[in-house]
Parts: sequence; structure tokens; C-alpha cells
Amino acid sequence: MSYAAVNTKAVAVYARFLKPEVPLKILEAGNIKDGLAILESTWGLELTEDPHLLEVNVKMAQKVYDTLKGFHYYLQGSARSFYNALLTRYEIQDLKRIFRAVYHDEDVGLVRKSLLALDPMLLPKDQAVGPDELFKVLEATPYGRTLSAYKGVSRDRILFYIEMELDRSYYERLIKEARELPKKDRKEIMAMLNRHVDLLNIRYIYRGKKTYDILKSEMENFVIHGGNIPPKLLKSWIYAEDVNALVRSVRNSSFSFLFQEKRNNQMADILATRDLAAVYEKHYQQAGLSLGRIVALSILLENAIKDVSTTLEGLRLGFGKDLIRSLLTIPMKEGEVWQ
Repeated sequence: MSYAAVNTKAVAVYARFLKPEVPLKILEAGNIKDGLAILESTWGLELTEDPHLLEVNVKMAQKVYDTLKGFHYYLQGSARSFYNALLTRYEIQDLKRIFRAVYHDEDVGLVRKSLLALDPMLLPKDQAVGPDELFKVLEATPYGRTLSAYKGVSRDRILFYIEMELDRSYYERLIKEARELPKKDRKEIMAMLNRHVDLLNIRYIYRGKKTYDILKSEMENFVIHGGNIPPKLLKSWIYAEDVNALVRSVRNSSFSFLFQEKRNNQMADILATRDLAAVYEKHYQQAGLSLGRIVALSILLENAIKDVSTTLEGLRLGFGKDLIRSLLTIPMKEGEVWQ
């Protein structure tokens, strides 16, 4: 199929939402009021007079989701099938937010109003939603049977289990769909997916050892099948004696940047996200007329939301500009305007 129309739309979306590097402009402004004005004018958002960060995030996410859905109509055959699978990421995100709200005893009503892909009617109005009620309503969804296996998991770790299960199912489905694509699209997209899967697996293994002390055999079941890490090496990381042994081994691999000797290992997630941002940016710029361009664009747009949110929250908390900048996914450049 021809990707000329897709490319034209992708270039326009990139120029509007990503090229201006809104997070850096907000950082240069140095205050929330001016930052929100920049965001509203650039992204075309309509915010309330003094919006909560949740409102900002939801409206940005809705803008991105609506924009990405528009590409669906340009695609055909295996490309459309893959892209539809890609967009189920927003159902996954909705589910994760619902589970967090329920298990953290937060206001489920707020989550209901901000769902992007799932039907808000999934969650009953004017009725308390606890774990039992949540698993009950999920029975009517494609996710119910899979997630019901975790109903008896303790509250202190069920969110981690749910997150891993949802991501494993999602990325394995994407890989399966990608293998049905024409050769050029398949090569580009598998390169991006493999890098994403590798980094997710490392991060989950690290978190499993550091925070949850998950059984090694159990962790092996959660690993996403795919990626470029040799299975033997990945298994050695799963069965590493402890988190320190894992970090030492990863430092001797091509992923050593995740656990730099002089940095706090809490930066691993940020460093992984920044690495992926560079990968997706490279593929966006080099993909040309292909499905790979809009796949890369979808992740870059999500990163933009995270960066705007990080910048606004950092300013609210009084963080220094250098610290806020260090937490963003946008690659560092000399002479940036915020400096």
C-alpha cells in the first residue's frame, strides 16, 4: 500500500506537537502559569483557569489518542491489523489506572471520567468499586479471564503482577502482528519492538528483585518473549542471586548505561525511556514512507506528555531547572533555550 497520505499527516502531527519541544519552552518560562499558556496555544488545549495536573495529562492524552486513531483510516490489510493492535495500548493504560485507583482506595469516579479507550460504563456509577467488583466487571472484557488469575495476589504486589501480565500480553501480540507485515515494515517495526521489549524485561526483572522479591521461576513466566537479548543471558539475569548480582551483570552488557556506577540506580527507568526516545526519533526521521514512521510517532507523542507533566510538576515542587531537565526524554543539546 502507499504511505504518501500517512506520511503527510505524520509530518503535520510532528510539526505541531513535537518540533516545538514544548517541555523546554515551559522550562524556559520557569513558572506554571506561563507554561500552561504555552501548552494551550501549541497543543490547542482548552484548560480550566487553574487546572490540576491530572486535567492537563488527560487532555493531552485525549488529544494524542484522537490524533493517532485518525491514522487507522489510511491503512489496509496487515498494516491496519497491526496498528489496531498498537492502539490497544490505551486500553492497557486505562486498565492500569483503574487497578491503581481501586487498590490505592482512590476516587474511581475520577478515573471513569478520564478513560480514553475503555467504555466509562464499564465502571458502575454511584457504587463503590473494590477488588471483587473490579474483577467481576472485567469478566465482560477480553482481559477478564487472564487477569482473574491474579485475584488472590496480595495487595502489596498485585499491581506489579497486573502490569507485567498486561505488558507481556500486549507486546507478544504486537510481535505476532508485526511478523505478518511486508518485509520493509516488518524490519523497521521489529527493530523498535525488540529494543522496547529488551528494556522492559530488564526493568521488570530489576524491580521484581529490588522491590517485590518475586520467585525466580515466577519472574520467568512474566518475561516478554521477543527482543534481542540472548535467551541464555536473559535467564541468567532472572536467576541472578540478588539485585546487586543482576546490576553487576547488566553493567557488563550493552545495557550498562542503565546502571551507571556513579548514579543512583533509581535513574534506570529514566535512562531506559531516554534510550527508547532516541531509538524512536531515529526511526521516525529515517523511516520515510512507511508504517514505522507512525509507530515511532505514537511513542514520541506519549513521551511528550510525560515530559510536559514532569516539567510542570517539577516547577510546582520548586525543583531546579537542571534537575527537571535531567528527567526529560528529549536528548540533551548544547545551548538549549532554557539555560
